[in-house]
Amino acid sequence: MTKFDFIKDYFSNAEPKVGIVLGSGLNNLLDSIDIEKTLSYSDIPGFPQSTVPGHEGSFVLGKSGNVQILAAKGRFHFYEGYDLETVLSIMKSFYAVGIKEVIITNAAGLMDRKHKPGDILLIKNCIDMTNQASVLKAGTAVIGESERNLAFKAAEVSNVKLGEGIYVWTTGPSYETPSEIEYFTSLGGDLVGMSTMPEIMWAREHKMNVYPFSCATNWASGIANQPLTHEEVNETAQHVRKDLTRYILTLCKLIGD
Repeated sequence: MTKFDFIKDYFSNAEPKVGIVLGSGLNNLLDSIDIEKTLSYSDIPGFPQSTVPGHEGSFVLGKSGNVQILAAKGRFHFYEGYDLETVLSIMKSFYAVGIKEVIITNAAGLMDRKHKPGDILLIKNCIDMTNQASVLKAGTAVIGESERNLAFKAAEVSNVKLGEGIYVWTTGPSYETPSEIEYFTSLGGDLVGMSTMPEIMWAREHKMNVYPFSCATNWASGIANQPLTHEEVNETAQHVRKDLTRYILTLCKLIGD
């Protein structure tokens, strides 16, 4: 039995409509759903373990209204020493249990001065700075037009401000230098982070509907005067969690309707 067969068997009596990947500091979203079942990554034979603060490491099955959700608390990154196949483990798990609608969240550095830390931005495109995206299917759109329309409808219904931006994917683990941020900005980047793009591309390639979001948790290097810390990322994520929770649960309801 593969690790994905194990996950499929564990949730065999469930039919989750939406899969959610929770980024750094965003786990409190689950406080607002009725939790039915939890599966720790450590209990899945052969499944990778999350090593990053703010990434707890478990699948949580629950309901928001009539919509059943499977959320992943903790994702995997190249800077943890994992290869692309391992980084994609959560998407492949969602696919294994039959999920076709995926909400992907992350905590990202903000380069676009039209926004501010704490803003929620829909990822409309990605720039790969890792030389890894070539492994994935080139030319796959990041988000479809119908998903984009639904994302903005959810913002209107939940009364949450939603922006848009281009996400720059880097390997990490160190934060970027001011010169790198200047270069990313010249390429059209609005946000920078160390995850998400491979998950988006793989899910889109496998005909899943994807709703990718960044919580802009801090100014990118060189834009603000203070040094960047992971604590700041988590602190800002906690500050905006009410808006983000209300927004994502509204989006889940619209997807389920």
